[in-house]
Amino acid sequence: MDQWIPATDFIAADVVRWTEGIYDRRKRGKALRIGERLVAAEVIERGKDGWVKLLVRACTITKDEFAGKSILPLKAGEQVRRGERTILRGKVERLKWNDEGARAMVLSSFAKSRFT
Repeated sequence: MDQWIPATDFIAADVVRWTEGIYDRRKRGKALRIGERLVAAEVIERGKDGWVKLLVRACTITKDEFAGKSILPLKAGEQVRRGERTILRGKVERLKWNDEGARAMVLSSFAKSRFT
């Protein structure tokens, strides 16, 4: 029953999902891509500095490209921090709200304050 829609932006309280690459650090040279995971998380807070605080709801490994390296999914309920650009780069989708009118009201309250 969940309906995911493509998103170009998101706000606090949205549930978003995106794919992100998993890299292994190396002593020398470029980091090695060892896989990919699909992360679904609730946006807790968007900072003005470009960082987003998220609460992980689900995480699955979609690609395991490198043998010998174990890839652990993020745990549900764990708080993580990602850059906005990182999320938007990963084909972000947003879970449609039951009442999209309420979401529009929240968006309009960000645009202007009713006290000014």
